[in-house]
Amino acid sequence: MTSPAHQETYSAHDLVVIQRNPTSGAGRGQRALLQLIKLLQNTGLTVRMFSSRRALDMYLRQSNRSDRLRCLVAAGGDGTVNDLMTRHPGRPIAVFPMGTENLVARHLQIRADADVAADVILNGHVTDFDTATVNGRPMILMASTGIDADVVHRLHAARRGHIRHWSYVVPIGRSLLRYTSPTIRVQDLDTGQAVDGGFVIVANFQEYGLNLRLAPDANPADGQLDICVFRSRSKLRTAWSLLTSLLWRPEGPQVVRLRSRHLRLSTGDKSDNVQNLHKTEIPLQVDGDPADFLPVEIRIVPGSLRLLVRQNIDE
Repeated sequence: MTSPAHQETYSAHDLVVIQRNPTSGAGRGQRALLQLIKLLQNTGLTVRMFSSRRALDMYLRQSNRSDRLRCLVAAGGDGTVNDLMTRHPGRPIAVFPMGTENLVARHLQIRADADVAADVILNGHVTDFDTATVNGRPMILMASTGIDADVVHRLHAARRGHIRHWSYVVPIGRSLLRYTSPTIRVQDLDTGQAVDGGFVIVANFQEYGLNLRLAPDANPADGQLDICVFRSRSKLRTAWSLLTSLLWRPEGPQVVRLRSRHLRLSTGDKSDNVQNLHKTEIPLQVDGDPADFLPVEIRIVPGSLRLLVRQNIDE
């Protein structure tokens, strides 16, 4: 666990407001969430749960409810955390994981357990973490461009209902068959340093989907982004690097690592076939969701995410 940029003991307020993502989780997760509400109510707290973003926002605008707020609870995946942070900046957020990938919760060592979540809300402390913006869009965890982002775009284009890990199988197969890897340029806009590659990851947190270990040194409280550039444009080499990272971090002459506070991702240098580059949009994914196409600028935003952290967590 990273050392926090800022901590404070959170004093008692009597209102907890839950944002429930209706498309995330089912069964056991829903039962645990209802159990969490009962546990909090038994301590004397007022608990309100909303599926509608608009209804939650209107509720907090009324009377003195904003002043009474102890925390917001993101009951869903990482996108729910991002959504609450964006709509209610500066408010403490507790995470109750109910999505397919819950990387923020994994970092905080929080699971979909009512007793654990109640303990965090009642006894945890607020810690400030960095986020970033991608062309102005908030990013918490990471962004990537190349074949990984192509998979994410294909997955969401064909999405029907909840996403499961096996949902990635067909999009991965199609990307391996059809995706053409252009050259991607990474440029640090503070120093001017530039590196070209075929697959690029920009990480704020070290956690990555499917337990891949692509940015093991990333620290969401150090004011920097960790960038991993896979130099090869070969899809098979990239796929092999992703597979081997399940066991160890990818290293070697074809992998370049750097850190930056402000960077630009764009198409490659003039040696590329410019005509083909104009015809090929290079996809980007942010926090596991399809995002823009290159070029984009990514900038760190220090201490912009306030999360409730377990009191006994090893920091």
